[in-house]
Amino acid sequence: MSAASHCFFGIAYVLYFLSAIGYAANLIARGKDRSRSVFFAAALGFASHTAALILHGLVEGHAPFTTLFESASFLAWALVLIFLVVDRSYGLSSLGALAMSMAFLIIFAASTLPPNGHDPLVAKNHSLKIHIAMSLLGYASLGMAFCAAVIYLLQERRLKSKKFAFGWKLLSLEDADVLANRLAAVGFALLTMGLITGFIFAAREWKGFWLVDPKVITSMAAWSVYVAYLYTRDVCGWRGRRTMLLLIVGFIAVLTGYIGVNAADVGRHAYRPRLFGSAVT
Repeated sequence: MSAASHCFFGIAYVLYFLSAIGYAANLIARGKDRSRSVFFAAALGFASHTAALILHGLVEGHAPFTTLFESASFLAWALVLIFLVVDRSYGLSSLGALAMSMAFLIIFAASTLPPNGHDPLVAKNHSLKIHIAMSLLGYASLGMAFCAAVIYLLQERRLKSKKFAFGWKLLSLEDADVLANRLAAVGFALLTMGLITGFIFAAREWKGFWLVDPKVITSMAAWSVYVAYLYTRDVCGWRGRRTMLLLIVGFIAVLTGYIGVNAADVGRHAYRPRLFGSAVT
């Protein structure tokens, strides 16, 4: 099963790459819209990725997001899942160039990491499993909100200059704004659940003043940015560029916590002493 898992992972890797190129080409090409055929390639890659996650989990005997490799792979899988649902439901294929490129870059990074080794604590602690799963799903939804925000800014610039390189297949400003808000709301809810379950675990298992852990600080910073986004948009009535910039800043904060802290290998979330273990979200 291990060989089959690697095979399915490789197929997903290739199809995500081809889908990213296909969506980008369709975005800027004039003439017939070929997004449906590219959607099929992305969906096939997602199915292969799903098989890889299941087989890998069966081989390793734990949830498919325990190691740093697995968490990155699961994040790419979740990002593609959300994109496929959005594209299928609303026909917003112009997000594909960014979403599939992001998924490919994540799965590429995952392919460079050791696939084995896990923290036994995850296997027996359900709140920790929920914490990791909710956090990664939240990151994926917020990543899609980031893509919608970038599309909004590109479309705004194109409409103002009338000389922007990308063609007419971008989302309208209204569609991009509404979609970004919905994705941000879902991502914020998932991120909040991830933080709450993480705090429950930390309060029970960790000693000392764990609130100053670098991952906790960056996670709370990202969460605060999204609170500011939701407040300014839904209460203060902000729309347009300012809210889109908040979504971009928020996702940069998410990436700082997920990539930066893990790369620095510091704090209680350091993965090296835990064999690429549970604290990777």
